Amino acid sequence: MTSGPGAFALVLSGLALAACGSSAPEPRPSFTAPGEGVVGASSGLPIERYFPIVHGNLWHYETTSDDGERGLLLVRARRTSAYEGELVTPTGARRVAFTSEGIALLGRAVYVLRAPIAVGMSWTGEHGGWTRIAAVGQSVTVPAGRFDGCVVTVEDRGGDVPVRYTTTFCPDVGITVLDVEARMAHERAELRSYGPPVNIGPEGTSFTTTP
Repeated sequence: MTSGPGAFALVLSGLALAACGSSAPEPRPSFTAPGEGVVGASSGLPIERYFPIVHGNLWHYETTSDDGERGLLLVRARRTSAYEGELVTPTGARRVAFTSEGIALLGRAVYVLRAPIAVGMSWTGEHGGWTRIAAVGQSVTVPAGRFDGCVVTVEDRGGDVPVRYTTTFCPDVGITVLDVEARMAHERAELRSYGPPVNIGPEGTSFTTTP
């Protein structure tokens, strides 16, 4: 089993397949809250339930591909303020801001998820394609368990090598499933565990406990 599938590490850190350049202003938080504490900070916006960044939390994903390659991907949350945070992977950090319009991917002038959460809502995707909300109120079962009330988005990117990204966001958990399809190739990441790290053993090995 490999420990760092590049495609998913890049996708989840927001560094893969950069969108076409844009002169649009970078999305910024719609609210200001100076001086708030980082640990336990929350924007209080309803959309944050689908992409929660709780400082120190970990997500472990199992990844598979059509060629039989399997791997594990670790994502760590870093909360920088009530309205901003990062998801950190071995390839880099994905910085986001929670706004009344949606979850903005900082530095890219695009959104990970936009409000209102309703089928048919669409926007320019983070990979340079067009993203739409394909389903709401969905249930999904992954190694981490069964989750209800989930939102499924689909981003289609054209060009010489068309790619489709299908992402499932579940309340109070975040991304539970990510499918990437390109021509005849297919890769999938499923959530294995999530939550605060638990240190076990003399070397302080970190694990997560799924609630």
